[in-house]
Amino acid sequence: MASMRDAMRRLQIIYEACAPEAQEQKEAEKTMDEFTRLKKKVHLDTKNVRKDLKEREQMLSLGGTTTESAEKSYRIRIAIRQLKEDYMRMSEIVQKETRKAAKKPPKDPEQLKARQEILQLCQQHIEELENLEKRKFNDAYMADRADLMSGASRQTHYASGKGKGADEAPDPFTNTELPDIDVEDDLRKIADRNAEIDKDLDAIGIGVTHLKNIANEMGEELDRQNVALDDIEAGVDKALDHVDNLNIKMKKTLDGMMKGDRFMVNCVLMCILLALVAFVASQFTT
Repeated sequence: MASMRDAMRRLQIIYEACAPEAQEQKEAEKTMDEFTRLKKKVHLDTKNVRKDLKEREQMLSLGGTTTESAEKSYRIRIAIRQLKEDYMRMSEIVQKETRKAAKKPPKDPEQLKARQEILQLCQQHIEELENLEKRKFNDAYMADRADLMSGASRQTHYASGKGKGADEAPDPFTNTELPDIDVEDDLRKIADRNAEIDKDLDAIGIGVTHLKNIANEMGEELDRQNVALDDIEAGVDKALDHVDNLNIKMKKTLDGMMKGDRFMVNCVLMCILLALVAFVASQFTT
């Protein structure tokens, strides 16, 4: 029987085979310093927490407080706690670099300044997530209290009115006035999307070129067919002219033959007439 370690190793191999981008990201993290790695982690985790907050809001708007929404809230609080721990570690790194800079001018003072700004931005994102999490908790508490005070019909009215307001107001979970923590990651994603778009455009261009070649071949085939039709029409015209000439010749021949027959008939009639005259004359002479 395989041990747990072997099973975990096999699962890791399967995961790396099914998700190569995760393995690439893991390899890239090996070359990063700790602050950059934590910055990217906090950037992704804040986005995931915002998605979880939005999903929990949808659960609360549809069915109030449930086991799933409570479990979702628990995971959100754990994620925010982890964000705070990562933020504290980033703060320690920046404080250490600041103390070193006070003793000796750093090689890259702009990097230290940028990290201080990133640290402040991380704190603002975490505070905003905490406010969103607490606000939704208070909303759920007020909904339960209204249900106890005024009954289920009151809760239904509250939920319906709440849903309308959520549709009209901008989404506070995914729409924030704070800039992203890791702009490089967003730029990379934009570059990846642009690369995919370029790949699709190249495929479309190849298809358009193929269609253009087919259209050109069809045009050339039509030209050949038109030339063949012109040749056929010329042959038909020539054949018709030949038939007309034959008709004319046959008409002339028939006309000539009719004239000879009429001459022979006249000769026969003349002979018959002379024979009758001779017969009548012989009768009178006797």
